[in-house]
Amino acid sequence: MKKVIYLSVFIVFVSCSSTDKNVNGIKSNVTNGDTSTYILNHFSIENAPSLSGNDTLIDLNFDGVDDFIIGYYGQAGTGIKNRVNVYLFDIDKNCYTLNEQLSDLPNPTFYIKKKKITGFYIGNGGGSGSRLEWINGRWTTTKEFVVENEGEKSLWQINYPLKNKSEKLVRPFQMIPPAEILETNISL
Repeated sequence: MKKVIYLSVFIVFVSCSSTDKNVNGIKSNVTNGDTSTYILNHFSIENAPSLSGNDTLIDLNFDGVDDFIIGYYGQAGTGIKNRVNVYLFDIDKNCYTLNEQLSDLPNPTFYIKKKKITGFYIGNGGGSGSRLEWINGRWTTTKEFVVENEGEKSLWQINYPLKNKSEKLVRPFQMIPPAEILETNISL
Protein backbone atom coordinates (compact mmCIF):
# COMPACT_ATOMS: atom_id res chain seq x y z
CA MET A 1 0.00 0.00 0.00
CA LYS A 2 2.88 2.38 0.83
CA LYS A 3 4.28 1.87 -2.68
CA VAL A 4 0.96 2.98 -4.21
CA ILE A 5 0.89 6.14 -2.06
CA TYR A 6 4.53 6.99 -2.83
CA LEU A 7 3.94 6.38 -6.53
CA SER A 8 0.83 8.61 -6.47
CA VAL A 9 2.72 11.44 -4.75
CA PHE A 10 5.57 11.07 -7.26
CA ILE A 11 3.13 11.28 -10.19
CA VAL A 12 1.56 14.43 -8.72
CA PHE A 13 4.91 16.19 -8.46
CA VAL A 14 6.14 15.01 -11.86
CA SER A 15 2.93 16.23 -13.54
CA CYS A 16 3.66 19.82 -12.47
CA SER A 17 5.78 22.09 -14.58
CA SER A 18 8.42 23.95 -12.62
CA THR A 19 8.88 26.70 -15.20
CA ASP A 20 7.25 30.08 -14.72
CA LYS A 21 4.18 30.51 -16.89
CA ASN A 22 1.53 33.21 -17.12
CA VAL A 23 -1.79 32.21 -15.48
CA ASN A 24 -4.62 34.70 -15.98
CA GLY A 25 -2.13 37.56 -16.26
CA ILE A 26 -0.25 36.47 -13.09
CA LYS A 27 3.12 34.69 -13.09
CA SER A 28 2.75 31.20 -11.68
CA ASN A 29 4.96 28.16 -11.26
CA VAL A 30 2.61 26.04 -13.38
CA THR A 31 0.27 26.58 -16.28
CA ASN A 32 -3.49 26.82 -15.66
CA GLY A 33 -4.02 23.28 -16.99
CA ASP A 34 -1.05 21.97 -15.02
CA THR A 35 -2.29 23.74 -11.89
CA SER A 36 -5.72 22.15 -12.10
CA THR A 37 -4.15 18.74 -12.79
CA TYR A 38 -1.82 19.19 -9.83
CA ILE A 39 -4.65 20.22 -7.47
CA LEU A 40 -6.96 17.44 -8.72
CA ASN A 41 -4.20 14.86 -8.23
CA HIS A 42 -3.62 16.08 -4.68
CA PHE A 43 -7.37 16.04 -4.04
CA SER A 44 -7.61 12.44 -5.24
CA ILE A 45 -4.81 11.33 -2.94
CA GLU A 46 -6.03 13.22 0.13
CA ASN A 47 -9.75 12.49 -0.23
CA ALA A 48 -9.91 8.87 -1.34
CA PRO A 49 -12.39 7.22 -1.77
CA SER A 50 -14.26 10.44 -2.77
CA LEU A 51 -13.68 11.35 -6.38
CA SER A 52 -14.05 14.81 -7.86
CA GLY A 53 -17.30 15.13 -9.76
CA ASN A 54 -16.58 18.50 -11.32
CA ASP A 55 -14.24 21.45 -11.17
CA THR A 56 -14.53 25.05 -12.20
CA LEU A 57 -12.79 28.41 -12.12
CA ILE A 58 -14.61 31.34 -10.46
CA ASP A 59 -13.23 34.55 -8.97
CA LEU A 60 -14.36 34.11 -5.35
CA ASN A 61 -12.28 36.86 -3.75
CA PHE A 62 -12.98 39.50 -6.41
CA ASP A 63 -9.32 40.16 -7.21
CA GLY A 64 -9.71 39.61 -10.96
CA VAL A 65 -8.08 36.15 -10.88
CA ASP A 66 -10.09 32.94 -11.13
CA ASP A 67 -10.02 30.62 -8.13
CA PHE A 68 -10.30 26.83 -8.40
CA ILE A 69 -13.24 24.79 -7.04
CA ILE A 70 -13.42 20.99 -6.94
CA GLY A 71 -16.90 19.54 -6.38
CA TYR A 72 -17.47 16.04 -4.99
CA TYR A 73 -20.07 14.00 -3.12
CA GLY A 74 -19.41 13.14 0.53
CA GLN A 75 -19.30 9.58 1.79
CA ALA A 76 -21.29 9.65 5.05
CA GLY A 77 -24.56 11.07 6.33
CA THR A 78 -28.26 10.84 5.59
CA GLY A 79 -28.72 14.19 3.87
CA ILE A 80 -27.56 15.67 0.59
CA LYS A 81 -23.76 15.64 0.67
CA ASN A 82 -22.44 17.92 -2.07
CA ARG A 83 -19.05 19.24 -0.98
CA VAL A 84 -16.29 21.41 -2.42
CA ASN A 85 -12.64 22.17 -1.93
CA VAL A 86 -11.92 25.82 -2.73
CA TYR A 87 -8.44 27.01 -3.70
CA LEU A 88 -8.04 30.80 -3.80
CA PHE A 89 -5.25 32.25 -5.89
CA ASP A 90 -2.91 34.23 -3.64
CA ILE A 91 -1.41 36.99 -5.77
CA ASP A 92 1.33 37.78 -3.23
CA LYS A 93 2.48 34.15 -2.98
CA ASN A 94 1.74 33.44 -6.66
CA CYS A 95 -0.06 30.17 -5.93
CA TYR A 96 -3.38 28.55 -5.08
CA THR A 97 -4.09 27.84 -1.40
CA LEU A 98 -6.89 25.81 0.15
CA ASN A 99 -9.52 28.06 1.74
CA GLU A 100 -10.87 26.13 4.71
CA GLN A 101 -13.79 28.51 5.35
CA LEU A 102 -15.35 28.00 1.93
CA SER A 103 -14.25 24.36 1.65
CA ASP A 104 -16.09 23.60 4.88
CA LEU A 105 -19.49 24.67 3.49
CA PRO A 106 -21.81 21.72 2.79
CA ASN A 107 -24.04 21.90 -0.29
CA PRO A 108 -22.79 25.35 -1.27
CA THR A 109 -24.54 27.63 -3.70
CA PHE A 110 -22.43 30.46 -5.13
CA TYR A 111 -24.26 33.70 -5.97
CA ILE A 112 -21.23 35.55 -7.29
CA LYS A 113 -23.06 38.56 -8.75
CA LYS A 114 -24.83 39.04 -5.39
CA LYS A 115 -21.52 38.43 -3.52
CA LYS A 116 -23.23 35.75 -1.46
CA ILE A 117 -22.68 32.05 -0.73
CA THR A 118 -25.06 29.72 1.10
CA GLY A 119 -24.48 26.25 2.48
CA PHE A 120 -26.40 23.71 4.55
CA TYR A 121 -26.52 20.12 5.69
CA ILE A 122 -29.74 18.54 6.95
CA GLY A 123 -29.85 14.85 7.77
CA ASN A 124 -32.77 12.81 9.10
CA GLY A 125 -32.29 14.12 12.65
CA GLY A 126 -31.67 17.77 11.90
CA GLY A 127 -29.05 20.11 10.57
CA SER A 128 -27.78 23.61 10.08
CA GLY A 129 -26.77 26.10 7.45
CA SER A 130 -25.39 29.56 6.84
CA ARG A 131 -25.16 32.47 4.45
CA LEU A 132 -21.89 34.29 3.84
CA GLU A 133 -21.59 37.69 2.22
CA TRP A 134 -18.54 39.49 0.85
CA ILE A 135 -18.06 42.37 3.29
CA ASN A 136 -14.92 44.50 3.65
CA GLY A 137 -12.84 42.15 1.51
CA ARG A 138 -13.73 38.86 3.21
CA TRP A 139 -16.50 36.27 3.44
CA THR A 140 -18.56 37.00 6.56
CA THR A 141 -21.37 34.91 8.06
CA THR A 142 -24.54 37.01 8.02
CA LYS A 143 -27.15 34.31 8.71
CA GLU A 144 -27.15 30.90 10.41
CA PHE A 145 -29.86 28.37 11.15
CA VAL A 146 -30.29 25.18 13.15
CA VAL A 147 -33.21 22.73 12.87
CA GLU A 148 -34.15 19.52 14.67
CA ASN A 149 -36.57 17.04 13.14
CA GLU A 150 -39.84 17.19 15.04
CA GLY A 151 -42.03 16.40 12.01
CA GLU A 152 -44.74 18.98 11.34
CA LYS A 153 -43.68 21.12 14.30
CA SER A 154 -39.94 21.45 13.64
CA LEU A 155 -38.39 24.56 15.10
CA TRP A 156 -36.04 26.45 12.79
CA GLN A 157 -33.79 28.74 14.86
CA ILE A 158 -32.27 31.53 12.78
CA ASN A 159 -29.47 33.87 13.90
CA TYR A 160 -28.14 37.03 12.28
CA PRO A 161 -24.66 37.44 13.84
CA LEU A 162 -23.95 40.96 12.55
CA LYS A 163 -27.31 42.28 13.75
CA ASN A 164 -27.28 40.34 17.04
CA LYS A 165 -30.81 39.25 16.14
CA SER A 166 -32.50 35.86 16.15
CA GLU A 167 -35.88 34.42 15.27
CA LYS A 168 -37.67 31.10 15.51
CA LEU A 169 -40.00 29.68 12.90
CA VAL A 170 -42.16 26.55 13.10
CA ARG A 171 -42.13 24.81 9.73
CA PRO A 172 -42.40 21.20 8.57
CA PHE A 173 -39.07 19.42 8.55
CA GLN A 174 -37.45 19.07 5.15
CA MET A 175 -34.03 18.08 3.83
CA ILE A 176 -33.60 21.36 1.92
CA PRO A 177 -34.25 24.57 3.85
CA PRO A 178 -37.32 26.58 2.84
CA ALA A 179 -36.42 29.61 0.68
CA GLU A 180 -37.54 31.99 3.44
CA ILE A 181 -34.90 30.45 5.72
CA LEU A 182 -32.01 30.01 3.26
CA GLU A 183 -31.79 30.70 -0.46
CA THR A 184 -30.32 27.71 -2.31
CA ASN A 185 -30.58 26.14 -5.72
CA ILE A 186 -29.98 22.57 -4.47
CA SER A 187 -32.70 20.08 -5.41
CA LEU A 188 -33.39 16.43 -4.63
